[in-house]
Amino acid sequence: MKKILLILLLLLVGCQKEDTFEISYDDSYYQVANPYKESIGSYSIRSYDKENVEIMLSNLSKEYFKVNNSLYQEGQFLTTEEIKKLVDEYNQTEEIKIDDVVITPSYITTIYEQNYLATNNNLKGISLAIVVNNKQYYEENRYKIIDEKTVLDYALSKANNLVSYMRNKDGMQNINIVVGIYLENDLKGSFKYLGSTTTDKIDLKYVNYSYYLLESNYVMTNDNKTYNNIIALKNKLQDYNVYFNSFGLYQDKILNEIKIDINKSYFKRSEILHMTNVIINNINNFNDVSIKVYFKSNNQIKAFLNKNNNATKIETYILED
Repeated sequence: MKKILLILLLLLVGCQKEDTFEISYDDSYYQVANPYKESIGSYSIRSYDKENVEIMLSNLSKEYFKVNNSLYQEGQFLTTEEIKKLVDEYNQTEEIKIDDVVITPSYITTIYEQNYLATNNNLKGISLAIVVNNKQYYEENRYKIIDEKTVLDYALSKANNLVSYMRNKDGMQNINIVVGIYLENDLKGSFKYLGSTTTDKIDLKYVNYSYYLLESNYVMTNDNKTYNNIIALKNKLQDYNVYFNSFGLYQDKILNEIKIDINKSYFKRSEILHMTNVIINNINNFNDVSIKVYFKSNNQIKAFLNKNNNATKIETYILED
């Protein structure tokens, strides 16, 4: 999404005379360290939602590395070979029987790394995600869902091993290490535990940083006001024959962010303009929450609405063909 905003910024300033423009970010995004460096390590035993892990871990890291005085950098300490070694080592679990088939489950999918630097590019700390999956395949296309607690407890038992491993690296002795445990699922994955340490030991606390469908029973039960507001907004858009899908990002049952996708095979420009007015007049019902609304046609974004936390201004972007 940031690429879209950047393109719009360039279009706006491209016709002006050559000047030096200052690019500013709100507290939603870290600036990326310069020069840009790609991660030196990438390995996983199964596919996972890497983009979601990156975004959610970065959001959680804001508690430890402030956006206004920290720079983001992809992982520069764990190589591909090291990640593979650690994942293989940490997946040496006890055998279990599934439908009379004995398997050795592999709970840990990968270890994902982010670095955070001071504005002078000195390392401030790192954030690590232990990505786990409780869906265990034992024959082709056959799997069993393992109890979440079993999988999460196993990952928790490896957190201190990971911290100790990182402390033995050059430059890691005194910096802050953040560790989160991320559980994959069929909707969007979630961080279940999080902690930080400047020592060799770490204590992870339950956070339940998760996405939920805003029309789900979970939201109806735990956040009825949001549920009713979403249903009301969806009903006001029914005449446009669009597919409406909405997610809420919750931390310990507190709503942090709303993402809405509005899909249609073809949008007329006038439709988008009118629908943006309908949405703008209704999303102010959601206070203290950032909201992003995407109009999509054939998987292409045609328009984008953005409202930051506590903001009264709603930014609207319409992409012309």
